[in-house]
Amino acid sequence: MEMLSTIMNFTYTYVRSPDRTWGLLQSDGTWTGMMGLISREEVEFTPGPFFMDITRSQSIDYSPFVFMGSYLILAARGRPEVNPWGFMRPLRPKVWVAVLTTLLAVCAVMLLLSVFLPTHMQEPGMADANTFNCVRVLLQEDMKRTKSRWWWERVMLGVWMLMMVVLTQSYVGNLMSLLAVRYIDQPYQRLEDVLDNYDVEIIVVPNTLIITYLETATSGPLHELGKLLGTKRVAYNKFVELENSMETVVRAGTHVIFDLDFNYINLLPKSFSLTGRCDFYLSRSVYATTPLAMVTQTNSLFLPRINELSYTLVESGLYDKWMKYSAPNSTMCKNPPRIITVTTILSLPSLWGMFAVFGYGLTVAVVLLMMELVCGGARVDQMRQVAT
Repeated sequence: MEMLSTIMNFTYTYVRSPDRTWGLLQSDGTWTGMMGLISREEVEFTPGPFFMDITRSQSIDYSPFVFMGSYLILAARGRPEVNPWGFMRPLRPKVWVAVLTTLLAVCAVMLLLSVFLPTHMQEPGMADANTFNCVRVLLQEDMKRTKSRWWWERVMLGVWMLMMVVLTQSYVGNLMSLLAVRYIDQPYQRLEDVLDNYDVEIIVVPNTLIITYLETATSGPLHELGKLLGTKRVAYNKFVELENSMETVVRAGTHVIFDLDFNYINLLPKSFSLTGRCDFYLSRSVYATTPLAMVTQTNSLFLPRINELSYTLVESGLYDKWMKYSAPNSTMCKNPPRIITVTTILSLPSLWGMFAVFGYGLTVAVVLLMMELVCGGARVDQMRQVAT
């Protein structure tokens, strides 16, 4: 406004809409909010910026768009926590499948080659010993010695041992690193994630163009959100009320905000300036991406000059620079990390996943041992009866 007034040589006075909203078209053809002030010619123009929409263009005139805007979800970040199943992360599922497949292949080759050896050259139990030696190498157990004189068995076993040394040492190194990692939960990256959680309410700004989009959408997540309008899951807050809602119900995790990214420019930096932390995040998915522009009365005498200056602002990069520096710390919480590293001692909450796997393994081993004893005892009794 200062630049426009200086170049175009006019003075100005700000006028607020009575309902403090952008404005929606009513059933009688009139507009509410700031759109109503302009359409009724109570104000000359507004720097906005306003979403460009064909319905609005019938009552006002747009300047060339100054930037693209999108709707995003703003939610509270989780607290840093340990993933108890992090010991599974160093190896991807494909690696586990490849290791087990290779183990089966090595065992099968050694077993088959041992079976096809001449009978007089085989040591009793040699095939079983060679096969289970591969499993013992994977589990880092001792090996059973055999009197095998075949060089290919020793070569295959040696290559398998070298492969397992590299794999296990890499796994151990990554595992130690993961114990220092903390994960910050950011669960709502899509609108579908919010809609599927029935305990979370969605805050939207009333009398904005997004309400029209939600009411007229015929499919997709916007349609699903539109069906919730008027229910308890959708709460209406004016723009001036968003800051208070963000610091209360959104921080508590019971609500999220669904609004234009332009409106978050001051909310997130102000929160960071007060706390020194990025307690909120924006979703990766965006919706209703639309150009935004300044607005004037229809056939306003200001419009040609404003159009010229709009091109200058955008092409020179001045508008982007003003947006970036409009609030202190404006970029600090734009992309907060989801993973951080800390220096701390080991604790049971960090390792309970390993103990759980260990406990399950012991339980299965005891059950199998009892089954062997029961089945073995029954077979011995049966053989005695047959002998008798």
